Amino acid sequence: MKKYRKNLILALVCFLIVIVLNFFLPRLLPGNPIAYLTGFSEEDMTPAQVAYYRQALHLDKPVFVQFGYYLRSLADGTLGYSFKKEATVSALIGQRLGYTLQITLPAVLLSTVIGLLWGLRCGYKKGSGFEKFSTTFQIIVNTMPTFLIALVLMILFCFRQRWFPYTGLNSAGVVPGTAGYFWDRIHHLILPVLTLTVAAAPSRYLLMRNTVRQVTEEKYVLYAKERGLSDRKIQFGYILKNIAQPFITMVGMSVSTCIGGSLVVEKLFSIGGMGSLLSDAVYTLDYPLMQGILFVTTAIMTISIVVTDLICILIDPKVRFGGGPA
Repeated sequence: MKKYRKNLILALVCFLIVIVLNFFLPRLLPGNPIAYLTGFSEEDMTPAQVAYYRQALHLDKPVFVQFGYYLRSLADGTLGYSFKKEATVSALIGQRLGYTLQITLPAVLLSTVIGLLWGLRCGYKKGSGFEKFSTTFQIIVNTMPTFLIALVLMILFCFRQRWFPYTGLNSAGVVPGTAGYFWDRIHHLILPVLTLTVAAAPSRYLLMRNTVRQVTEEKYVLYAKERGLSDRKIQFGYILKNIAQPFITMVGMSVSTCIGGSLVVEKLFSIGGMGSLLSDAVYTLDYPLMQGILFVTTAIMTISIVVTDLICILIDPKVRFGGGPA
């Protein structure tokens, strides 16, 4: 139980550090904080505009009062205001986050299932030709950056075979709300989801394969083999139950990695999700929007860690009933 409490505390501390850095960095950087908090150059602002922004951003008040206003913007869900786009940060992120999750969530689920089943089989059948080929293949794929995987899949399936579209989330002229619109969206999502799945699956496979290889010599596994139990029963009834926790923890920790990868994938496939929103924020120096995106991605990472720890507690009877080592 101590391990889960430590993970929870660590996640919350990291989350609080991001909140504090989001507030203080624009105010501690050299130059006028108004320029960082609005994204406008000092030379492009008149004295009247400077005075207006100073009052609107509460820079005329003590720093702790400013921090209170910042916390209020987090509590009420606005996450600040983008003067560049003239909208609240939460509204801008809310318009794009759904597109990112449509790519990320299926990729996390598919890569988890593939990595678990493939790694479990190869770890149990260690030394076989299939295991050696699979491990070599996964190590090679694991070294490839996400954008390279996307480009290879795009060349193969978009330009050569023309099986999938290479841009956008829907075709022009498709009527929203119809069955055709739904299937057209699925057709556009296949390649981006496949890219993230291929990029994320090797780490899950390698963890599962290496862990299974270690436990195949444990006494409970050898005893199960002596009893004549089938390989399927041993793998899913004995081994998987005992190694599920580190795998689940790794999946939870890697959710933020998938979100980071999706930002690259969105840009390559011209999907108007968080990736394009972040690019716009960087190119236009929209610091409030960049801060909001950092806050949301950190919040998602923190929530995923907490949820995976809760799952580990639920599936571990020693923790639930107070037994085992603390």
